[in-house]
Amino acid sequence: MNLGKYGEAIAKKHFEDLGYILVAENYRFERAETDLIFRNDEKKLLVFVEVKSRTNKKYGEPEESITVKKLTQMKKSAEGFIMMNPEYNEYLKRYDIAAIMIENGMEKINHIENITL
Repeated sequence: MNLGKYGEAIAKKHFEDLGYILVAENYRFERAETDLIFRNDEKKLLVFVEVKSRTNKKYGEPEESITVKKLTQMKKSAEGFIMMNPEYNEYLKRYDIAAIMIENGMEKINHIENITL
């Protein structure tokens, strides 16, 4: 399993442990992509998650590599998802980052909720 997929698996478990239900993985709308999409039916909430994984801090923390362009693409993908899945029209949208650091066999997740796009 490559680093990206491994990081997504860690993030998926994290969100499921928080009670979210996975709706889609690597969702693409046109050329925009969102790594993971979860829902919480009680809160009528959709969470769009960008996952970034690293094995060292040579280039900084994982979350530091997420660009404005990537976040714009994530928002476009989310809008496409809602358009293609109208049953979620009434759901609130939230954008999160799951920054995964895997060093020396240790996994650490920095879950950043409700980033502004």
